[in-house]
Amino acid sequence: MTMRKTKLETAKSLAEGHFRVDPNLVRVHLIEPIDQTDPDDPIRLLEVVKGTFERGIEPVGFTADPAHGVEYPSIIVEISPEEYKTVSQGKLHFANREWTIGAELAAR
Repeated sequence: MTMRKTKLETAKSLAEGHFRVDPNLVRVHLIEPIDQTDPDDPIRLLEVVKGTFERGIEPVGFTADPAHGVEYPSIIVEISPEEYKTVSQGKLHFANREWTIGAELAAR
């Protein structure tokens, strides 16, 4: 029987994969809180991308893709380096949620 990856392991794999395909990606952070016990609670990543449009916090959701090693849904929030400077010291506010910028998973 194959062991299921944890959400943190999956988040690290996603970050590494995104770095391989996006040369403008500068850094990836986990967005917390992360609920390891709820398989339906998505992994949330903050991606800092050179050249992205500055439009604030706009999460984009993805379904799980077990065939490609992603067993949990995910949400990506893409921001510019300038937006990152603004939010890196505080919290991300979106709708009725307050997310915290967590561990850096990858950087260039």
